Amino acid sequence: MTSPQPQPRRKRFIPKYEVEGVYKVVLEEETQIQIEMVIGTHINAQYPWNLVSKAKIIESIDVGGELSELFPIKEQIEAYTDEFILMGYIADESNDVDEFYVCCTTEARDHCKQQSDRFIKRQEKKLEKAVQKKPRPWKSLGSEVEILELLPVNTRPLMEMEIKAKFPKDYQPVSFKIRDSDGARDGYIELTPYRQRFNNVYRSRVDCGSQAAPSKCHRSAQTELRYPQNMWTQSIADALGKVGDIEAGGDTSIGGAAEQEHIEDKSSDDDEEEDKELPDEVGLAAYRTALKCMRRASYIKTINNFLTTKKNEMDSIVELNTVMDMYCNDYPNLVVEKTIDIYDSMTFEEYVCFTDVRAKDKYISSAVFHPMWSGIVAICYSDGSPSVMKTPSTRPDPIQRAVYGLNPVMIWSHIDSLIPKLYLESPREVKVLSFCPFDENILIGGCINGQIVIWDLTNKLENVEKVEILSETREKYHIAMNAHMGWMKSVQDNAVVQATALSNLMTSHYGPVTAINWLSPNFMITPTGKANIMNDQKKSMMFLTGSEDGNILIWNLSVENVVLFDGKKVKKSKRVLKRPSGLLVDVSPYKVLDRNLQPTYKIILGIAGQPQILSLQTFAMNAPLIKYIYIPRNTGSGRKYFNCEIVSQSEDEISTILYCGSQHGELRRITWEGHEFNTGEVVNSEYCEIKFRCCIHDGIISCTQRNPFINHLTLTVGGKIFAIWSDKLLDRPLIWKKRPYRLTDGAWSLYKPSLLFVATSEGDLETWDLLLRSDKPISIQTLSGTMLTGVSLHTLPLVKNIIGVSDINGSFRMFLDPPIFMIENSLYIGRMDGMILRELKVMQSFISWQEEWMKNNPHILLEIKRKEGALLAEKEEQRRKQREEEEKRLEEEAEARRQQKLRVVGPEERWQKIIQKLIERTIAVKKRINRAELIEHEKPLRELESQRLEKERRMLEIMKNQNTIFNDTVAILFPEAIKKQEKVQKSLLSDDKEGLKKEYLQDYEYLKTTALNTVRDNPYKVKFSWEGTLAEGKERRQALNANEDYISMHRMRIAEEGREPQLFSPIKVKRVEPVSSGAEIAKE
Repeated sequence: MTSPQPQPRRKRFIPKYEVEGVYKVVLEEETQIQIEMVIGTHINAQYPWNLVSKAKIIESIDVGGELSELFPIKEQIEAYTDEFILMGYIADESNDVDEFYVCCTTEARDHCKQQSDRFIKRQEKKLEKAVQKKPRPWKSLGSEVEILELLPVNTRPLMEMEIKAKFPKDYQPVSFKIRDSDGARDGYIELTPYRQRFNNVYRSRVDCGSQAAPSKCHRSAQTELRYPQNMWTQSIADALGKVGDIEAGGDTSIGGAAEQEHIEDKSSDDDEEEDKELPDEVGLAAYRTALKCMRRASYIKTINNFLTTKKNEMDSIVELNTVMDMYCNDYPNLVVEKTIDIYDSMTFEEYVCFTDVRAKDKYISSAVFHPMWSGIVAICYSDGSPSVMKTPSTRPDPIQRAVYGLNPVMIWSHIDSLIPKLYLESPREVKVLSFCPFDENILIGGCINGQIVIWDLTNKLENVEKVEILSETREKYHIAMNAHMGWMKSVQDNAVVQATALSNLMTSHYGPVTAINWLSPNFMITPTGKANIMNDQKKSMMFLTGSEDGNILIWNLSVENVVLFDGKKVKKSKRVLKRPSGLLVDVSPYKVLDRNLQPTYKIILGIAGQPQILSLQTFAMNAPLIKYIYIPRNTGSGRKYFNCEIVSQSEDEISTILYCGSQHGELRRITWEGHEFNTGEVVNSEYCEIKFRCCIHDGIISCTQRNPFINHLTLTVGGKIFAIWSDKLLDRPLIWKKRPYRLTDGAWSLYKPSLLFVATSEGDLETWDLLLRSDKPISIQTLSGTMLTGVSLHTLPLVKNIIGVSDINGSFRMFLDPPIFMIENSLYIGRMDGMILRELKVMQSFISWQEEWMKNNPHILLEIKRKEGALLAEKEEQRRKQREEEEKRLEEEAEARRQQKLRVVGPEERWQKIIQKLIERTIAVKKRINRAELIEHEKPLRELESQRLEKERRMLEIMKNQNTIFNDTVAILFPEAIKKQEKVQKSLLSDDKEGLKKEYLQDYEYLKTTALNTVRDNPYKVKFSWEGTLAEGKERRQALNANEDYISMHRMRIAEEGREPQLFSPIKVKRVEPVSSGAEIAKE
């Protein structure tokens, strides 16, 4: 095989100056100075050509005469028409004289100038190539793998980033809503004067009332009767019955007799007797006149006719008065006991707030409630939070932060909100906390350097809350000793708890620990990664931790009688055979794990052979099955204590499925199998098996949690999206919702399987109930004026349970759950399972139909791919053009900067500048001008000049944007004239619409026949049950209308008082019951 012929070498360009009209002359240094053509000053070897004044050349010839070097070409110079003559220096180091080219014709001048410019350009390009090497094609020598590992590879679609500006640049219309100022924390604002003085006017005299002031008169409304007697009717006869008029009729005589008898029964020993009420003579005379008129036959006939015509209206009015008293408010009378009932509300009531000065300018990175002590919460504070958007600021020194910074981890109690109960020490910043669910004294923390820290809280809270009881004498001596020992510094503080154990730094995580989950004590992970079940006598203490380094480590806290590390026994000290009992009181059994704790197994969240890792933020697994039983303790602390009872599990319940959420919004469902043998590593490791990966979230996944009632459901929260995943559905979520703002955290309810709480960046807490409605939350309550960073639930059953939220200010606030969110019902789990199965069936049927349709119509898929490829190619071409334009602009700017640097300032110009500065200095000294005062006097002129330039700039900007200003003005004044152009929707189908239409019409008859046969062969039968329908209706009514007891109580009270009206006759209702034979029986 012959080798390819080498390409011919490019011919070297040599400029040709010796043409007609160009003459060679030798010039001495004096002549060069006279005509300003000095080598090294005016010209050089790189730029040898220059224009010389014709007058100076003639003057030099006239001065030198025939001895002048330019005398032989005097005639040609005089015949030259232009004022300047082009001359060039011949750079030849072999000659001892300086030779020059003189162009005496315009054609020779243009030719030499063109040749010179071309030569200079080629030289500059050659020099640029020598300095800036052009990249050549890569020649493979077997190192592609290492190069590819260092290159960033786009393995997922572009991520949507949100940038929050301080002030919005574009106007966004806001829809105003009614806001209750009493229901909000910031509903009222006190406006206090700021540096203002108010002159008070003092009152110097006191006003008092005079005798001419009118007296107050209280008048009653028309609907208020003056002499009420009963609730049915009111007449003047009843009102005047007390006067003793026997003609009044009614019951006045009986009442008068009773009153007379009552007066006679009074004791005669009474000194004072009440005066009898005087009769109203005017009213009595009017009554007698009216009574005579009413007894006439004509009047009685008129009344009878009126009542006959108005009978229906009178009946309805009497019925209305029977049922409703329009002049009395019955609602206050319905309240039997004045109690505040919020059962029917969904409002969280604020309970207590925890804030500490040692956590100033820090975020709450994790907050967990104690699983066996009520009201106890552990909170750790850090410099950053995954849900808080990062702002550009100065980066702190990590070494100074690690040495001098505080790492606050505190344990608070709901009884005392001012100071924490315990302050836990940590060598590094703690990012996540977790209490052991089956050991009340163990608290685990994950540090920023990847280590695991363990605190043993045995007797720590009791020592802090214990009150020392002293006698009067001891108390007196105690006070006296403390008064004399004030100079001593207390070295023992029961509230400060040191870390019990730290993990081995070499085998821990390489990045910050972001998540901790506990394994069920019924199972155990062996050093080879196999999951086994424990026997009934022994229980394991294992937990899993995730980190940003892309690994999940499995740890074992079980401490046996003989502790082995790296195959060696821990040596015991022989100096002291037995330590004193006083030194063994608070020694934790986990102290032997300090600096010796190593992980049992490692799971790598990646693919073997690929350098990409998953930056893990959270992961979810099945929670341990533990039952908590209340145990009364008389400690006086106000807390409730519970004991744990571990529910036994079978080997079939072992699950190695993990849902892992990353900091880039990617979710992976993984599992691991383990090894059959020991691999020989310090910590055996294994690459996980990725079942599927999905990038539906548009931000960091801050929450991944299993449903406490249904194990195959998982909640994930990230960006503006929260999703619910099922183990029975791959590659896509079961339910997902996108909100208009970022979501920071979420949690399942511990009472209802369909209830979940989601925290937002707007300071709101959203409550979702999937059984009631899945399109929007059932309740949204503003809990903070700033962003919420986390949600924590109190796990123990209380009468009024607690939910905790943390905000961006570093405060942790507890709220009381509404009673409606604490209703437990076993039917909820069945209904939730039914809804999930229904959704799964819909999703799976849609996926199967979609796959079948795509299989039967491959040309549409190819057309879609072709159009997508064309669209991508078009976008790539646009990016290429933009890149070329940017490179061209940068090259032009670089060329301009280079030309500016190559510009040579001659000695004459420098000398002129020096002389000018000297003249200015001399004039300033002679005139006695102070330069500082001169600058001060020039300041107004400079300001005017800057204002003029600013006006010119604004005018130029207005002129540039005149079309935009004109269009905006037209849109404001004539909005109907502006019409938006309709966007042409790109179709993914083929362009041959007529052929496609014919093809679909041909298949219509076949599809129609097939569909009708399918419907006829598979009739849809509805499973209906009156019992289930009534049970669901009663359940909904009970949840929505919690005042049913008060309504029934009100009805019973009315029935007892005899006020229950029978307005309508009972309605006959026909009830239709289904029969097995399909017939329907109508019953009355």
